[in-house]
Amino acid sequence: MNSLLQRLALFAAAALAGCGESGGASGSPGSGRWGGKKDGAPAEAVPVRTDTLRRGWIALRLQTTATVDPVRRVDLVPKGSGIVKTVPVVEGALVAAGDILATFDDAELLLARKKAEVNEAKTRSDLDQMKTLLEEKFVSLDEYRKAEQAWRTAQLELESTVLAVDHATFRAPIAGTVTKLDVQVGKYVTSNANLGEITDLSELECTIHVPEKDVLRLRQSQEAEVSSESLGSSFKSTVRRVNPVIDRGSGTARAVLTIADPDRALRPGMFVDVSIVLEPHPDALLVPKKALVYDEGRPGVFLKKGGEAKWLELELGFQEKDVAEVLKGASEGDEIVIVGQNGLKDGTRIRVMADQAP
Repeated sequence: MNSLLQRLALFAAAALAGCGESGGASGSPGSGRWGGKKDGAPAEAVPVRTDTLRRGWIALRLQTTATVDPVRRVDLVPKGSGIVKTVPVVEGALVAAGDILATFDDAELLLARKKAEVNEAKTRSDLDQMKTLLEEKFVSLDEYRKAEQAWRTAQLELESTVLAVDHATFRAPIAGTVTKLDVQVGKYVTSNANLGEITDLSELECTIHVPEKDVLRLRQSQEAEVSSESLGSSFKSTVRRVNPVIDRGSGTARAVLTIADPDRALRPGMFVDVSIVLEPHPDALLVPKKALVYDEGRPGVFLKKGGEAKWLELELGFQEKDVAEVLKGASEGDEIVIVGQNGLKDGTRIRVMADQAP
């Protein structure tokens, strides 16, 4: 039994000794990801591609999305009423202002106008006779004024019937495309009913909601760019107006942009991406984003210094799709690694690939 206990004690001591040998300092200076060169024979140089930091144009942009809307879209609301007699247009038709969209049965209206014409002619004749009699003092002034009032009333009745006949022909209020039409022959239509809409596709706009922090950078007539993913095209745009009031709920202000689309490729209702330059930096030091490597969230690049890679931590400014602005950490003309940098460490030997373009 004692022999067994002695063997167990010796085994435990040996295990503790082994742990002590492998549990030294957690790391030495330069042993992190971007740590220095390892001891021993130099490793084979890592093949890389490089590029030179240059200056160029970059900007702070407002990027958002919007829906295309027409500048002018009018509901089709007739002033007359009656049974629809003809509908000479269909949805999608191009019409000019004043073109006939529908006609209503006007038989009774024409009869009423004829009666009003007869009555107006009679009261006018009566008034002429009363005027002659008044001059000869055969009638009083009150009698003449009654005849005059009767004629004026007949005039108003005639004008009303003429207008009713005119309203029996429903005409396009503006030029454009009939984008909605809800009227059929034989259907009774009441005045002020909504029968559809006409859209002027020659002028388009979109509305965006600008964050409070960017509102003061936005101004009327400022240029913008609108792009459609479905069309694969971009269109010039201009800020038409900016609402000076910030919406309390969203913290944004509404801005309306006009879109130049001479070929009429866009359609109302399409989704578009909007890009507006708020603050340009025309002479910024630019780094390709593909060259960036991040160390615990800190951006940087590898500088080619002699035959080694030197880690440079960068402070970045404005960023776009492919490039970023360098505020601190590198200089114009620095040769940096743009391919092969992900496996590098500070001090790693590198060589530029032979097939790199000069």
